[in-house]
Amino acid sequence: MKHLHLKKTLACVLAVLCCTGMVTRPYKPLSAQASTIAELEAQKAENTKKIKEYEAQLAQYAADQKQTEAYQAALQEKIGAISSNMQILDEELETIKGQLYDLDIDIAQMEVTIDQQEQDIDKGLEEFKLRLRAMYINGNDSLASALVGATDFYDLLSKYELISCIARHDDELVNNLRDELVAYNENLSTLEAQKALAEQTQAEKETKQAEMKDSMAELRSAYAESEAERERIAKEQANANASIENLEEQNRLADAAEEEIREQIRRAEEEAKRKAEEAKRKAEEAAKKAAEDAAKKAAEEEAARKAAEAEAARKAAEEAKRQADANTPVTPAAPVVVETTAAKTTAAPVTTTTTTTTTTTYSDSAFGWPCPGYYYISSGFGSRWGTTHKGIDIAQNKGADVVASRSGTVIRAVNTCTHNYGKSSNCCGNGYGNHVIIMHDDGTYSTLYGHMASITVSYGDYVTKGQTIGYVGSTGWSTGPHLHFEVRKNGTAVNPSSYLNY
Repeated sequence: MKHLHLKKTLACVLAVLCCTGMVTRPYKPLSAQASTIAELEAQKAENTKKIKEYEAQLAQYAADQKQTEAYQAALQEKIGAISSNMQILDEELETIKGQLYDLDIDIAQMEVTIDQQEQDIDKGLEEFKLRLRAMYINGNDSLASALVGATDFYDLLSKYELISCIARHDDELVNNLRDELVAYNENLSTLEAQKALAEQTQAEKETKQAEMKDSMAELRSAYAESEAERERIAKEQANANASIENLEEQNRLADAAEEEIREQIRRAEEEAKRKAEEAKRKAEEAAKKAAEDAAKKAAEEEAARKAAEAEAARKAAEEAKRQADANTPVTPAAPVVVETTAAKTTAAPVTTTTTTTTTTTYSDSAFGWPCPGYYYISSGFGSRWGTTHKGIDIAQNKGADVVASRSGTVIRAVNTCTHNYGKSSNCCGNGYGNHVIIMHDDGTYSTLYGHMASITVSYGDYVTKGQTIGYVGSTGWSTGPHLHFEVRKNGTAVNPSSYLNY
């Protein structure tokens, strides 16, 4: 009996040691090699296979060893695989959004081209009508037959063999119209194909977004079972329930931070408005000065012209008097034409060419994920611990890169907090610790990134979407490492989940 018990004990220890090996393999973000949708899908399929394997292990351990290292190791492996799949989905969504942006540009360009072609064809047809009318009046029987048999001008152009007798100029006109019609119909077909592809790509994007939401729910559920997350939640709950004074301090601090952030955003908006008005004033002054200079130049040229005419008249009078005094026939002076710069200038026909540049960089009007590779939201937007949580907390990501969700200008950058560890009270930054606020280019939206270990940008810097602005930490009022992320519309906090496309 003793031997049997010993064997069971050894088997259990071996199982724990084997599974402990899995814990030592940290999750690594995907490399940049996964560049195509096909490759990404292949990686995702492999991760899905692993998820099922880990779930089978979890089922095996759940019965009697749910709190053992083996269970937690398998759970961490599952979390890693889900996170890897989510990173693949994120890359796929970025690729699809880029494709949609390119398609939108192609469609817009094609619509402009088609519109111009329609105008050119209408203009050519009007010219062709006039030529046919003139030739018909002059008695061209072949053209008369063509006119009688044609249902419209497009049909007339198709009866090209009946009007082969027309002059070279008219022949070129017909050929050009025919070529334009062919190109026009081809472009119409291309436009329809582009729109169909755009619809298909949009549907694919929505499918991926739904898959991303499902993965987030699965990740949240897996983290909820992890021992580390349980400890974090218990610690946060204990801090929140420590005393009424603690909650009141949190509310006071939140109100102070809110007032300061709103004031910072208001000043940024006023500064942007002031710069816009200053630029407008300078443009108006420049236009006024240009108009005054042009009027002054025209007046000077007019005065010079009149002076030249007066001088020419005076010289003609003197010449007439001289000839009269000499009793010689007076030859009338030829009219004097005085050319000025204004008179000599002939307006040349102006040809306006519109050039549209196609870019493969899609518009950053959508908000990007602020902590790439990490998707666990430990706390959402809304009521929490007696106050309002004005953003989302992205956790389990100590030291990870924090990137700008959209391009814009840094209007606040705090990097003076050194207390980078979990705590039950505030240490600096009005609770946000080291944080950054970015005012985005449209002037309507701003984003806030809080509790960072350190930041890499300064006040006034212009940052682009996806640029690293700091690293995840636990400064300010934070029980553990995470990124606090806010989206604000006209200074008011809104739910970031509604803007992140997931």
